[in-house]
Amino acid sequence: MIISVAVRCMPSLNLKLLPEFKSLIDQETPLQQLGAALDKGTVPHALLFSGIKGVGKSSAALMFAMACNCNAAIPEGRDLKASVDHHKIDVPCGECRSCRKIRSGNHPDIIFIKPSGPFIKINQIRELCRTLIVKPFEADQRIVIISDADAMNPEAGNALLKVLEEPPDRTGIILTAANVFDLLPTLISRCQHIRFKPIGVACMATFLTREYGVDHQAAMVVSQMANGSLSKAVSMMQTHWMEKRDWLINEVIALPSRSIRMALVFAEKLSRKKDALSDALEIITTWLRDLIVYRYSKGNIINRDLKDKIHEVSQKMAIPTLLANMDAIQTAQKKIEANANLRLTLEILMIHMKRN
Repeated sequence: MIISVAVRCMPSLNLKLLPEFKSLIDQETPLQQLGAALDKGTVPHALLFSGIKGVGKSSAALMFAMACNCNAAIPEGRDLKASVDHHKIDVPCGECRSCRKIRSGNHPDIIFIKPSGPFIKINQIRELCRTLIVKPFEADQRIVIISDADAMNPEAGNALLKVLEEPPDRTGIILTAANVFDLLPTLISRCQHIRFKPIGVACMATFLTREYGVDHQAAMVVSQMANGSLSKAVSMMQTHWMEKRDWLINEVIALPSRSIRMALVFAEKLSRKKDALSDALEIITTWLRDLIVYRYSKGNIINRDLKDKIHEVSQKMAIPTLLANMDAIQTAQKKIEANANLRLTLEILMIHMKRN
């Protein structure tokens, strides 16, 4: 179902990336689809933005809400037709009253819903339904942004379905989800689905180099390890991921020459930070993988800034040993996911890697 949108500056609109949306990169197709909807002056009553965490879904939803309600496209005292006949208009402008209220989170007609705990609960959707009974206070287009919609429990999903079946006037609902398979199929069928792709390594590395001033090789390493998620890459930069990686790799390199006691000390240090353990084991696995790959395709290593070190270490370790260590890490990961004793599992892993 398509509903009319009172976008004041149709039909010639360009989506404008304001400074706060500078991280919305490598998503040309979704932005083109949203821009086309604005150009037509109509949007679906429900949009579904899908893609892994950290690719710009929430930023795009907020930008679209601003664009739908931007009122700077019609200069005071000028006719709309004269305003759009000879040039494209960039929205959102970011400076008009509507844009300022939305970007500050103070617009009464831009509604945000996110999980309360692990789920979006039915009471949250019921409260939304009561709000939508009333007409928008001041917006041309009221926008509801439901973040992590795949966290809706079945009751909440069915309650939202009723809203989508009879959409309120001048209201658009945007759902963002990492895993659409966790949404009710009937919900998906009532939304226009816009897919956000994982961000390309080169594009992400360019962003990190520009915004954080890091060495390009380091930016490439972080970008590859982020697996397409810009928010993960930014978090890695802010938490000194490169320093942690270097420490882990140096510990693994030294492991065979160290005593059993020192191997257990290393395991104990890893067990202290359970939240960071998955990343730590991924770093170690990637290091072992690079030692293997380097022998056959030097240009395809991930830790390219450590090329000299990889060259040196790879000559000393047999491929069967490296593969056995990778298998041991995978076994440990499965045990940890099954709630095995964390420290004991890591101690067994480190003793294996020391002796192997």
